Amino acid sequence: MFKPKMIENEKSLQCSYKHNLPIVQVVLNPLLEKEQRLLCNECLDNVDIEGKAVGFKKIIQMIEEQQKLRIDQVENIIIINIKQIELIQNQIDQLKQNIIQQLDQLKFIVHNWINNLQSIGLRYQTYSFHEELENIINNRNNLKMNENLLIKDIYEEYNNWYSKLALKLELFNEFPEYKYNNCKEILLNHQLMIQKFDLISNKKDEQQILLSEDNIILKQTDFSVKQNEHCISIAFNSSDSIMVSTNESIINVWKFYNGKLELLQRLKQHTDWVNALVFSKKQNSFISCSSDNTIRIWKVQGANDWISSFLYEKHTDRVYCMTVNQNEDQLFSGSLDKTIIVWKLDFKQNQLIYQYSLEKHDQKIQSLSLNQSERQLVSCAGQIIIWERGLNNKMEFKYFVNLPDNIYGQNIQFIKENQFVLYPGSKQVDEIFIFEQEEGEYQENQEKKIQINQNKNIQNMYLFPIVYNKQSNLMIVRHKACIYFIRELNNGKFKIVEQLNLNTNSIYGAVTNNSQHLVFWDNYKGEYSIYELQYK
Repeated sequence: MFKPKMIENEKSLQCSYKHNLPIVQVVLNPLLEKEQRLLCNECLDNVDIEGKAVGFKKIIQMIEEQQKLRIDQVENIIIINIKQIELIQNQIDQLKQNIIQQLDQLKFIVHNWINNLQSIGLRYQTYSFHEELENIINNRNNLKMNENLLIKDIYEEYNNWYSKLALKLELFNEFPEYKYNNCKEILLNHQLMIQKFDLISNKKDEQQILLSEDNIILKQTDFSVKQNEHCISIAFNSSDSIMVSTNESIINVWKFYNGKLELLQRLKQHTDWVNALVFSKKQNSFISCSSDNTIRIWKVQGANDWISSFLYEKHTDRVYCMTVNQNEDQLFSGSLDKTIIVWKLDFKQNQLIYQYSLEKHDQKIQSLSLNQSERQLVSCAGQIIIWERGLNNKMEFKYFVNLPDNIYGQNIQFIKENQFVLYPGSKQVDEIFIFEQEEGEYQENQEKKIQINQNKNIQNMYLFPIVYNKQSNLMIVRHKACIYFIRELNNGKFKIVEQLNLNTNSIYGAVTNNSQHLVFWDNYKGEYSIYELQYK
């Protein structure tokens, strides 16, 4: 690294008499002046040498050797220090890379946020000629854009991406450049803008509800389909053209058109009863959970070839229920093992990745529901728990909901941001309960309790989910041996506008996304019954 370098030029050294001849000897006498110590050949002939004389070349060699030793020592010390500083340099380089990576991730979040908003817009540019023609012929009041649904989608995107963005922006809190930029102000203004739109949209929605209190007429079709084995879950794709249903451990895939069912495929990968099915609202994929302790994702290949993902076996006992967030990138599953597992969901890759577990219940998880902003999750396992999003966007336990005496929660569903519906599992209770948030906690609103048919001899079954469609102001609840069609009144209370009385409590079904058809299976008839819902 370093080399000894003499300041003087060896050829320019001269004796004290300035003979301009090369130096040949050096006198080692400390009493002499510098130039007097250097001798040329002429000096040797004419000057008396006072002290020991040594050849000039030898002196040069001795000095160079000493200098080399000194330089080696210097170099060793310098190298040691440089290596320490290089460690700092490496850390700075790593810090630079991390900062660049964090900034890239911020750009990625914003890019995805923009793409998702554009995707929302793209959903509104397609339509079905036949469906729109049907709307015109039947004078259905849904030709205008559903602004409330659009604002809800935008607000959900805000809730999903804001927490991720704000968390990473906080990393730059101490940077002067960050303190003087206006990212926070823009985010706040964006939130206020959405809330303003939401307020206007809710007012419009309330006006729409004023027109949606009429009765519902149920018209049974002639297209029932026999199935002797139990069906305990039914789900539809977003266009209501595909229906999936359970056949004990088998999943049946049906074509659904104008109230008719046509069997397309039977999926036999599960080894025990399939307990729940959830269909994607964005693509032809769905999820199944089973008493074989597993979860599978299914997607279609080609015209109609449904393939399964890997088995996901994180639960240690039967998996009973599932719910998916609006962005369809997170799945919540509940099990007999008393846990709720939160998964990262990727329908495109047909993949689930375990994230974390929620453990507070002491019985099997029977029902799960997210509120509209997806900041809260409610879970039902006899007792009711509210979970809220906390640090790192993770759900955290908040509190147990106080239930009326002798009430055992069985099925639960958020129908508004701060309101959920509960129906119990007790033989002795024939009521549907409404819970609303007051002073930070959910409490039963006794004035909104829905009284239903009394039947103390039948046990309630929980696997028919509560259905709620905000646009049509319709809630469907199966309680014991009856299916109830319920609408919210302008005063906030609820009214049963139709009911379907059957001969069994073993009834499992679903309603199409457009609320035009109800499909259910019951063990009394051993068949799928199909009803058209007519709004009068």
